[in-house]
Amino acid sequence: MAHRRTRRLAALSLAASLMAGAAAAHEGHDCTSAPGGAAPAHAAAKAFLDSLGPIQGMTAVRTHSKQAATRWSNLPLALAPRVGVRLGDLNEAQTKTANALLKTALSSCGIQLLDDIRAADAALKPLDRDAIGWDAANYFVAFIGEPSADKPWSLKVDGHHIALNITFNAPHVSATPLFDGVEPVEFKLSDRAYEPLAPQAGAMRAVATALVGTPAAKLDGEFRDVTRGSTPDGDTDFPITYPQGAKGRGVAYRALPPAQQALVRAAMGRWVELPNDAIAKPLMEDYTSPSALAQTYVGVAGAADLSKPGSYVRIDGPRVWIEFIVQPAVADETKVHYHTIWRDKLADYGGAFAR
Repeated sequence: MAHRRTRRLAALSLAASLMAGAAAAHEGHDCTSAPGGAAPAHAAAKAFLDSLGPIQGMTAVRTHSKQAATRWSNLPLALAPRVGVRLGDLNEAQTKTANALLKTALSSCGIQLLDDIRAADAALKPLDRDAIGWDAANYFVAFIGEPSADKPWSLKVDGHHIALNITFNAPHVSATPLFDGVEPVEFKLSDRAYEPLAPQAGAMRAVATALVGTPAAKLDGEFRDVTRGSTPDGDTDFPITYPQGAKGRGVAYRALPPAQQALVRAAMGRWVELPNDAIAKPLMEDYTSPSALAQTYVGVAGAADLSKPGSYVRIDGPRVWIEFIVQPAVADETKVHYHTIWRDKLADYGGAFAR
């Protein structure tokens, strides 16, 4: 009886977290962070592991290896099994320690985005006629490597339409690969309105609209998904290859007027602001340094207002790689949904598995 009561309390905690996601409704973009860095993350990871049962604890920790690190997908659970501990199986105390852990790795914007994407899966669950696993409970936490004060390890949060890979004590500060997407794009739960990727979509829409009159920005071909994403079997193409030189990469950032350059930097920031400031600040400084921006390109395809499938925007720098794509929705093919990915050409998985 006590066990069932604890699970019910955890479910209520999960529901409260989901419903709170729309409270701020992305008003502004002032992301806040708790003190970040490897030491707080290590302490919070240890507290979370200590809250788990023996079997859960063994499930949560994976060997620090390329094979384990690259095992993630944006697909629903039935199409791509996950590793780690399922958030929907945590009791109230475990949910509390999981939330404390996330606050050491993510900004308030990152936490809200995770909550809102899970809320989108709650909205899809009644439509899951094929049992593919749309469910706010089907999100997993895993550690790639035993959390340590000085050795490399990663926090992995993985589920439908989100994959967080945040690495500590590695050669490079890292929050990538970071996949985020959403279906439905807009929805209501308990009379609250959600639009999880509004900041990202709005920023990319502003870039694409500004570049309508810039032929050099147009990318050749058609786009159906992000080009540097994952598969049901994981990030199987890692290490990733990227375009070289200037051809086929869009318009050079340095060729844009200052107002358009500002839009590109703002769009970049909508992804880089998702991890904790201890991670986000040094990455954004690197991505927006004069030398990096001098080698950055912006490409667009499809509808500038991002209203149609195939609409696509990409920011491609010497390190940063961000893609945004509009696809047909799965639950309702008359609508659209979004896929995005942020990668770091140098620091994916902390650079621990470089060539």
